[in-house]
Amino acid sequence: MHSALTRLAVPVLVGLGFIGGAAFYNNRKHPKPLPSVAQEIPAELEATEEENVEDTVSIPSGDEIAYGNAFITIDSNYRYISSNGLPAHETGTFPNKGNPNEMSAQDYSYRVALNPTYIGDSLEARIPGVSLNGLPLEPGTAETYKGDISWAIEAFDSEGIGGLGIDWSNAHVQPNGAYHYHGVPNGLLELALTDQPGDLIQLAWASDGFPIYYSRSNAYTPSWRVKSGARPDGPGGSYDGTYRQDWEHVSNFGDLDECNGTNINGSYAYFITDSYPYIQRCVNGTPDSTFERFAEGVPSAGQNNQQNIGGGGNPPQEAITACLGKTNGSRCSIQTQLGSLSGSCFIPLGSSDLACAANR
Repeated sequence: MHSALTRLAVPVLVGLGFIGGAAFYNNRKHPKPLPSVAQEIPAELEATEEENVEDTVSIPSGDEIAYGNAFITIDSNYRYISSNGLPAHETGTFPNKGNPNEMSAQDYSYRVALNPTYIGDSLEARIPGVSLNGLPLEPGTAETYKGDISWAIEAFDSEGIGGLGIDWSNAHVQPNGAYHYHGVPNGLLELALTDQPGDLIQLAWASDGFPIYYSRSNAYTPSWRVKSGARPDGPGGSYDGTYRQDWEHVSNFGDLDECNGTNINGSYAYFITDSYPYIQRCVNGTPDSTFERFAEGVPSAGQNNQQNIGGGGNPPQEAITACLGKTNGSRCSIQTQLGSLSGSCFIPLGSSDLACAANR
């Protein structure tokens, strides 16, 4: 926790009303429990994951929670999260040396399934979730090595040190003024700690509808590590965590799966962690289309708005061809000198075309 920050006051009720039979709340818990999330987990996942989970672990009650300027509404099928994109917690100074962008209000309206289903396909997600204060979780960056989308620069190095003007809440600002989180949202966490007891603190909802927690005790560890050896092309040099492709997922290396999730007492959930990947890069359910809308065309947040480190360049034609007929966030594959690599489609800065960004 940032020792120099003055703790913010305990949240108080700011809004309460009814729209179409669904109550909306912010800055406090719903006074009555809502129906629990029906999280359908395959039997084989329960068998493997429960071996790593203590029977005494308790998941928060599922009461509706929102903070800051967020509002949450529900109906029989969906949970709706809207906000103006401005956090109630203290932020860094923007613009700053590493981030030339000024924060401004947004118009966010996300939707997630009230009863999500676990599929297990590990679908790549640029915005894998929305925080309980209504801000997008966006762990990746638009920065690349010399325009090569196969080498995406990480927001943090292997020691967890952030660049690109990231503040104490592991967030910074896009050129459109959008403040968003790349790692543990410390300002939001500080608010949540005032009214969520226990080890598991809910901080967000994933785009597929499953909850996203933070463990006070760091009881759940990721299964990612920096690769050994040297990069075969691109920037060259040894793998050191600078690029997303420097990291590899190793099954059972930690407690969490590829998407930083696990099954806890029969319920699937994701985790925001203090080490890579910090926020999950994929989802194991079906992401809602509202997350695609806010992900499309979002430019780099880096210094001088430069997407490419070391030079410019458009995505190669084969990357564009791999995404023809697909939508933002769809899976894709691309042929390289290393063979066929899988990835996901997105719209690079300065381009109107979807392109395939491979993950090694």
